[in-house]
Amino acid sequence: MAKAGSPWALSGRAFLTLWLPVLAVTVAHFATPMRHEWLHDVLRRLYYMPIIVGAFLFGLRGALVTSLVVTVLYLPHAFWLVGPHAHHHGMIQADPTGTANKLLELLLYNVVALVTGLLVEREQRARRAVERTLVEMKAIEQQLVRAGRLQSLGEMTAGLAHEIKNPLASLKTAAAIVADEIPVTSPRRKMVAIIAKEIDRLAALLDRFLAFARPGGLVFARVDLGQPVERAVALVKAQADARQVVVRVETPPTALVIEGDADKLTQIILNVLLNAVQFSPDGGRVQVRCQACSLAHGWFALLSVVDQGRGVPAQDRERIFDPFFSTRADGTGLGLAIASRLMDEHRGYIEVAGSEGQGAEFRLFLPLADAP
Repeated sequence: MAKAGSPWALSGRAFLTLWLPVLAVTVAHFATPMRHEWLHDVLRRLYYMPIIVGAFLFGLRGALVTSLVVTVLYLPHAFWLVGPHAHHHGMIQADPTGTANKLLELLLYNVVALVTGLLVEREQRARRAVERTLVEMKAIEQQLVRAGRLQSLGEMTAGLAHEIKNPLASLKTAAAIVADEIPVTSPRRKMVAIIAKEIDRLAALLDRFLAFARPGGLVFARVDLGQPVERAVALVKAQADARQVVVRVETPPTALVIEGDADKLTQIILNVLLNAVQFSPDGGRVQVRCQACSLAHGWFALLSVVDQGRGVPAQDRERIFDPFFSTRADGTGLGLAIASRLMDEHRGYIEVAGSEGQGAEFRLFLPLADAP
């Protein structure tokens, strides 16, 4: 077998399936006496086999190179200048078939190579497209399943949050009334302040639940994806600097214009960036890349956020976007869930990749407003 990186024509596979059969047919041609015209006809047809095999194994180039080799090897046999004793035993024999037939055969070798090679490459392209489509359909199916779960949980969360917010409002009012009755210097006044603070914290948490359950109306407009990326990076900078995490951004020279809500897009990117910064080690790096990509169902802006954390275990990748699922002890499990829901509303989707122990990569796909 050929070494890694060697040309395909020098590989052991090519030798066994192409060059050895071609050489065997050529030797048989030259060794066959002229009086056996029918056998020459059979041998000429056998040349088609390695040409077709070359197309299936190595594509168009395999078929054309094989047909070229066949042509070069058959030419001297086809038009050998036969002497008066060429038919004697032991002499090289020429093909006794008529000149027109031999010229037509030479032409057909190359035509068959071209047609077969093109058909094989077309079939291979179609197969690759089908494979890509199946992968993308699986991703879309997962998004639909996730969206269904999010909708059910969102409705339940909205109901619970609504029922809890009313008692909290009453408790906050009661705490304020009680605080007015307690002297400022009394130690009990501090306890009332703690109660009011915890009530505010619970109310803020409920607001996040409601933001997940009932996102505000989106105002769609043409947005350069680089703008919400810049805003999200600026918002996360303080937390990144506190942990000495460097956030690097790579944007293409041309704008990636999408149809979306600029504020909600900033929220999506911010949630993903915060997750990346929180899971990155101190002094680590978060890479943000924007680029256009072509999928089977259109052109998309691809935003990748890559961190240097511990990655997402395979068993958690199906649940990472579920609400209230978090691998952090102090996490609410709403950041990525909200990002996923907002991506659905932007007709896009989000997925996670990367190897466990080598960081995570979150990929956000948003339909481009203007295809390249």
